[in-house]
Amino acid sequence: MPPKKYRLQTVLDIRASAKDEAARQVALRYERLAQAEEELNRRQLNLQTCYERQNQAQTAMLEDLNKVSQAKNILAHKNYLRDLRNLEAELQTAVEEQKQAVAKAEAEVESAREKLVEAARELKAIEVHKTNWQSAESAVSRRREQKLSDEIGSILHGLRGKS
Repeated sequence: MPPKKYRLQTVLDIRASAKDEAARQVALRYERLAQAEEELNRRQLNLQTCYERQNQAQTAMLEDLNKVSQAKNILAHKNYLRDLRNLEAELQTAVEEQKQAVAKAEAEVESAREKLVEAARELKAIEVHKTNWQSAESAVSRRREQKLSDEIGSILHGLRGKS
């Protein structure tokens, strides 16, 4: 007699595909996190470059002041420094926004990992059930075969006794 089909095979397949999807989502979230961290590093580098430019401009302005240069040069330096400070403020805002994006990406990674763990747990539960079911089915099959063998042996023994 062919073995019985596992009645919860559909559930097992659904849970296996859910686990695979959860694993794919974790990988996707890690990729997004890496991109967000890369963007944060880029923005921090831009901010650092802005600081360096400000320092250079400040130094140049102080040198011009020591040389007693023309007022228009000093005014140009001040305007340039003001622009750099405005740029610095914008870059700091961008860095803070990106830090929030990184934190959000980290939270999404953690959420996806939790979903993966839950999907794996559900899959494991159904796999254990299937293993137990297969063991029970094989025990029933062995008992049935043993009963048939015993009946055949009993019939053969009865036939020998009559002859």
